[in-house]
Amino acid sequence: MSRQQHADKVFRDAMQSGRVSPVLPLETLVLLPQRRFAADGTAALREAMDSRTSERLEKEARLGLADLVEQLGVAPKNAELAEALNAGLPAQMIEAGIIHPEGFPGLERWLRSSAMAADEHLPIGLEASQYLDVPTLADHALDEGISLSVWPGAVPSGDMPACAVDVSAFISEQGLEASLLHDTLSALPQLVPDEAVVVVLHGVAAGALALGATDEASFVENGRALCEALACLVSGWKLSAETAALLGASVDDFKPVSGLRLAAMPLRASDETEFAPTSDGLSGEIALVQAAEEAGASPSPAAITALLRLSPEAADELRSALDAGCDLDRLDGIDSDALKARGFSAEAIIRVRNALKEGLPLGAAFSRWVLGDDVIASRLKLAPESFDTDGRPLLRMIGFSDDEIAAADAAVSAASETIAREVLLKHGITLPVPRAFEFAVAVPLAASGALVCVDASDWEEHDDRTAALEAGIALYLRARDRSEDGAASDRMNAIMELAEDLHAEEARAMTHTGIGADGLDATGKPARRTRLPDRRKGYIQKSTVGGHKVYLHTGEFADGALGEIFIDMHKEGAAFRSLMNNFAIAVSLGLQYGVPLDEYVDAFVFTRFEPAGEVTGNDRITKATSILDYIFRELAISYLRRDDLAELGDDVSHDGLGRGLKDGTREGPQPLPDEAVQFISRGFSRGQLPDNIVILERKRAERDEAASASASEEDEDEEDYLGDPCPNCSSFTLMATGDERVAHCATCNEPTRSESGFN
Repeated sequence: MSRQQHADKVFRDAMQSGRVSPVLPLETLVLLPQRRFAADGTAALREAMDSRTSERLEKEARLGLADLVEQLGVAPKNAELAEALNAGLPAQMIEAGIIHPEGFPGLERWLRSSAMAADEHLPIGLEASQYLDVPTLADHALDEGISLSVWPGAVPSGDMPACAVDVSAFISEQGLEASLLHDTLSALPQLVPDEAVVVVLHGVAAGALALGATDEASFVENGRALCEALACLVSGWKLSAETAALLGASVDDFKPVSGLRLAAMPLRASDETEFAPTSDGLSGEIALVQAAEEAGASPSPAAITALLRLSPEAADELRSALDAGCDLDRLDGIDSDALKARGFSAEAIIRVRNALKEGLPLGAAFSRWVLGDDVIASRLKLAPESFDTDGRPLLRMIGFSDDEIAAADAAVSAASETIAREVLLKHGITLPVPRAFEFAVAVPLAASGALVCVDASDWEEHDDRTAALEAGIALYLRARDRSEDGAASDRMNAIMELAEDLHAEEARAMTHTGIGADGLDATGKPARRTRLPDRRKGYIQKSTVGGHKVYLHTGEFADGALGEIFIDMHKEGAAFRSLMNNFAIAVSLGLQYGVPLDEYVDAFVFTRFEPAGEVTGNDRITKATSILDYIFRELAISYLRRDDLAELGDDVSHDGLGRGLKDGTREGPQPLPDEAVQFISRGFSRGQLPDNIVILERKRAERDEAASASASEEDEDEEDYLGDPCPNCSSFTLMATGDERVAHCATCNEPTRSESGFN
């Protein structure tokens, strides 16, 4: 195997094991300023803040436009687009939706995705003097979401080839594997023979832990030793015997490697590498837990190595504690007792406990798919579909505050790290204070000539940042999360509540009876929907209009007024039949909300469209100009006594049989009595009394009694005629006289004698 092939194999193995990253441009690996220093730092900061504000407003505007476009649907009509234009949607946006290859849905998706895209913002570069001159403005820029990179000297070129090295990955129980580290670094000049390769140092704090550090002082001592070892490998300095002994290595293992330059800078997230060191650069934050391929978490190699130096049992204890997972009762405020008090059953608590132990986040542990519909719907009386993927709103609805939920969420997210930290503390290992460790390690490394930049975002004291810059250490200041303005939040909440109230008022206006221009009835009170009784009256009219069968079903209120209609078309197309069904529903809702039937009749009678023509099966209508013309003429005749819309005379009864008004059967239309309205459809009888109506027994008795009294009064005034005819004129007008054998005829005035007598 040639020397080049050996170098390739060594470096490839190191890269596959996560010890090093691929060789990439320096600006791809670390966070460098997005451009060179500006002549005026104040102007650069103000320009950046204005740009960030414009970008934020643009994203919010795109989200608002996406909501408007979404309301247009898949294929909006021109009328709908005109309404959207009047509502505030820009004409350019409507045109963009028309010409978009995927139409308005595609435009909506693009607007939303572009607004939600998380753009990477590289830090703004400032010279140390520029930063120190305007610390307040710089702090304001951090609040506005702008990261800063402050350098006491020149910024290295981003085009330089670089390789990130996790020094903690080269440490075992015996100490630093110096030979393996030397061979790995020696491969870099052979991979890039014409340029100096920047070796970016990472994992210093994790390496100090793996070397056996137990307190602040030992962490700093071990961290400095690792930095000194790397500086010797790169610069050619001779490592001291004390440092070599501390690292568990030999002085001869640190022969210099030419063609390298040492640096320590915060790592930049990149899709081009999966390099993930246990600690970033010189940061004192150490990842004690790493994500496992399966559910749960596993201890980091640095934590296991540190515990193995103590005893194998200590390492096993850490593994067991992480396998046990997050304990529900470790959460402040949201524990098993609090959940039980809010209606959770023992089975539901077990489900949540198991989900947290498996490593699920808080929202997933209280979601529908963990708790189940039986818990959410039956015990908590909530809608399960509202918590399909996130159960945090469920916690809010059962009484937990936002602060309690946020604290529990953070505790669950950091549960594994907390467990590992507690195990280390139990065995006498106290992790360092990040700021103190970073500063103590960075000062001698920067003095050695290395390019040093530390993440000072959490350094609260301005004096610490000033001291670091004076020591030749560059600072990376991460943008702070934009804090929500409390006053603006309160005002937006008030606006949202007012908008909901206005929307509710508009909805109530649609339910007013006697709907007028102001949406109020004659009394000025808002109307409500009047629902029909469950058991209702009505009639079914079968007819044909222009050869098309039409079935009209009606439903009536208790007082006999029309309350709903159903229109069925026989053997019509699905679209037309569905349209008529939905039209009937719309009319029915209008009737129940108080729209007078007269309004519908005036709007739809004599409308013209096919089918139209001859009408059969209806006793009052023989021709119609359309289906709607026929239906509303029929309803007007039956419920409004609009005989002017009928084509036959007034002598047509409810059953279609003609009876003259003077044929002796009745004197005129007989309206339904009050008791009959409860049983007889007013529409079927067309408001008249049918011949076969059944009257309630109480009413019948009253009518019979009244009829008897009237007959008695008439009998007192009329003559008492005999039942036999007069033998002279044959009239039945014989009247009795004092003699039972003699009768007098009122017609011919002749006396009549009978031998047998008149009875």
